[in-house]
Amino acid sequence: MIQKIVTKEELYKLLNYLLQDFEVIGPKELANRGIFYETIKNPQDLYLGEGFTTEPVKKFFLNPSEWLFKCQYNVSKNSLEEITLTKTKWIIFGVRPCEARGLELLDKVYNSEYKDESYVNNRNRTVIIGLSCAKPGRACFCTSMGGSNVESRGMDAILFATEGSPERSRGDKDGKFILEIITDKGKEILGSIGNEPSEEEKKHWQQDREKRKDLVRTKIKATEELDKIFENPYWEQVSKSCLSCGICTYLCPTCHCFDLVDEQRRRLRCYDGCAFVDFTLQASGENHRPTKKERYRQRVFHKFNYFKKNFGENLCVGCGRCIRYCPVKMDIADIVDKAPV
Repeated sequence: MIQKIVTKEELYKLLNYLLQDFEVIGPKELANRGIFYETIKNPQDLYLGEGFTTEPVKKFFLNPSEWLFKCQYNVSKNSLEEITLTKTKWIIFGVRPCEARGLELLDKVYNSEYKDESYVNNRNRTVIIGLSCAKPGRACFCTSMGGSNVESRGMDAILFATEGSPERSRGDKDGKFILEIITDKGKEILGSIGNEPSEEEKKHWQQDREKRKDLVRTKIKATEELDKIFENPYWEQVSKSCLSCGICTYLCPTCHCFDLVDEQRRRLRCYDGCAFVDFTLQASGENHRPTKKERYRQRVFHKFNYFKKNFGENLCVGCGRCIRYCPVKMDIADIVDKAPV
């Protein structure tokens, strides 16, 4: 690992250069909307402050909707044409540690025993430059899920706004970062900028890094004994307020279920989720999860039981998005923590 000190102005200059060969993506603050990942055309638009994006970076790897193939009928003959995969190279800046960790969890599903061609292509053509969290939100609980707000897992490099830097609030061109380069891809992109920190700066940075871990206030214990309460009335109680709107699914860095739809001789893959009443609806009319209780229980068990049994980790990174944006303020962290086992 290589450590450097870089200024935001140096990053701007580098971005101008990278725009010649890469599509650069990063957080952008949109007026009256919030912070979203967008294609960056002007380096000045790149947001590297404390605020979090509404949507996770997952959408660039597992698309909300995408065509898989299309059929053609010509002279009494059917033909199948696969959708061409794009080869454009991406650099994504400002990815939070929880989101990068979420991609590694998705790898276990889409880039392991079974390899999804579209997902793998998106992963291989992307360089990920992360951004540490200097001010975790009240809904964040990443440290309870085996992660932290300063880890670099799943990244090619990571930026840390230095203590006292304007970037710790909203940021300006004088903001400074500690840059940690982790992979060869990261070194190829970022190796030419910045200066090596002094021993005193390294020592100070390590102290600041440890302090940041303690900023994640919400702590929960995810029980490994959920099977014992599968039929418990608890699930009916906690699911009553759920609207089945699915916002928790769409904003989750790790939810990955999908539906297949055929339209106009084309097959479309699009996000789906266990919150929806027709998620397990069969053509016969039978539905194995007809009530909210059963559907919400499935969501919790998938993330904190089934996935862990199959892959050794919870399917949750503690980003808190589902808590922050739930219209009825359902708190999955609190629900799991208070499960009566």
